[in-house]
Amino acid sequence: MAASAAGDASLVTLTFLFTDIEGSTALWEQEPECMRSALQRHNSLLSAAVERHHGWVFKTVGDAFCVTFDRAGDGIGAACEIQTRLEAEPWPTRRPLRVRAALHTGPAHLSAGDYFGTTVNRIARLLAVARGGQTLLSSATESLVGDALPVGVSLRDLGLHRLRDLPHPIHVFQLVHPGLAPEMLTSGQLPGGSKLEARPLARFNPIELMDVPTLPAVVVQALTAMQDPNSDARSVERVIARDPALSAKILRVANSAFFGQARRVSTIADAIRILGFTNVQGMIIGIGAFDAFRTERLDLGGFWRHSIATATAARWLAPRVDIRADEAFTAGILHDIGKLIFAIQADAGYQRVLDLERETGATGVQAERTLLEFTHPEVGETVAERWSLPPRYVAAIAHHHDPDAAGEEARFCALIGLADQAAHAVAAAGELAPAREPEKAARLADLGLGPEDWDGCLRRLHEAGAEIEGFTRAIG
Repeated sequence: MAASAAGDASLVTLTFLFTDIEGSTALWEQEPECMRSALQRHNSLLSAAVERHHGWVFKTVGDAFCVTFDRAGDGIGAACEIQTRLEAEPWPTRRPLRVRAALHTGPAHLSAGDYFGTTVNRIARLLAVARGGQTLLSSATESLVGDALPVGVSLRDLGLHRLRDLPHPIHVFQLVHPGLAPEMLTSGQLPGGSKLEARPLARFNPIELMDVPTLPAVVVQALTAMQDPNSDARSVERVIARDPALSAKILRVANSAFFGQARRVSTIADAIRILGFTNVQGMIIGIGAFDAFRTERLDLGGFWRHSIATATAARWLAPRVDIRADEAFTAGILHDIGKLIFAIQADAGYQRVLDLERETGATGVQAERTLLEFTHPEVGETVAERWSLPPRYVAAIAHHHDPDAAGEEARFCALIGLADQAAHAVAAAGELAPAREPEKAARLADLGLGPEDWDGCLRRLHEAGAEIEGFTRAIG
């Protein structure tokens, strides 16, 4: 259990399991005597399962159990046992007791034996959209259990869902286990999920993340090798060499005018030694994403031109705010990856978002909120997590438009947000659309930068125009 002081409470990171009985009010009204004995049996089964899996029941409210676990895997095990035993139980009521369950992992404030904070709010909202007999879990919990699930247990990806009162959608998974009632697998829809308070002008189907292209296997293997502290340039080169096309593209980018090397880079190991692991990592992710998302629905040349311009601006600004330039460069390349998802998933209708931006001067996020179910930072964050990108880059993808929500990465996200605005300004002949000016001013203030820094960044982008164009051609 990780803990730190937070005023008069402790901040701890745990896996939470919340349960309650579906339709219990009606059962009490219709069969009070049967429900009395049924509830006693329910409480006994849940308490025993929680104890066997090293959980702690910190609160019960009526028939609802609120439980914490130090390990996400223990929470999964308890939920499986609870649902399996309840499904097999011969209940005295006319219809069997069905329990809704939800699992979510995150930090919460512990005070006087109870927990408070956004993590608790999120699991409560997730529980509210589950059906009786169903166990839902967030991507935060899913990422911790990975392949270490009990035998016969799997996770079903239900996609992104916007839950009531929460500012961002949640990526939801369903726990699939032996004994699960067949009707729990008939639909991926959540009864209370995916609903907006204000109906958009045009609704598209929610993003189906199982259909999102994955990064090519060699790209994933190369990124894994580069994140291994025991790897060196040669070991990474051996992985990349398995794909001659990828190797050729990396060398083409490394030798482009963008990096301005005095001598030719002839091997992947040379590229890593000369440009650094992080710069090459950014190239690999960019090339992999470009190949995965080839589509006629979006001008990929224009998309990558903007991404590379953002990366260029971020690299120029980074030393002025004491941030590593190579990390800023990579985050700049990746920051708009959610737009590629929309181009694949939102049918040809995504062109309406681009038209709305062009015709009204609205920002991309404003246009998406008008026309779509989700925004590109929200979708990009989910896919970046699915691709297991480093947390700093996931934060930049998710929060370059709202760095205040990025916690300890707020300053890094503000840098990428300012670089994004600079790239838009240069593309618009040096003038930002009025809708973008407030965001530019906010990012300058976040970073403690002034007009001279902004003007210097624009000059750098103008000077780098040919280099950016060369990078764009090389990556394709």
